[in-house]
Amino acid sequence: MLKFQKLIFNCLFLKMEMEDNKDVFVYIPRKCSFTNRILTSKDHSSVQISIGSVGNEGVYKGKFEIFSLCGNLRKQGRADEALNLLVEKTDLLKK
Repeated sequence: MLKFQKLIFNCLFLKMEMEDNKDVFVYIPRKCSFTNRILTSKDHSSVQISIGSVGNEGVYKGKFEIFSLCGNLRKQGRADEALNLLVEKTDLLKK
């Protein structure tokens, strides 16, 4: 049985209970939010950006979205375009 344990820096840790009642933690690595590539430990130019949701008056609501961008996307100069598309998709930015 899989149970959601923690979400730390967009890395997911799942707690899985085995048949012999032992708990096993499964690590799921981060992925690029735009290209869906796995962010490896050698990708030193990858970034993770948290964007907060604000109301009509510009006051922070207490909710935020986390976006991870891979280094290859940043190297190509497409990170700003990718971030704009991701933010529009999650309705944080209205046109």
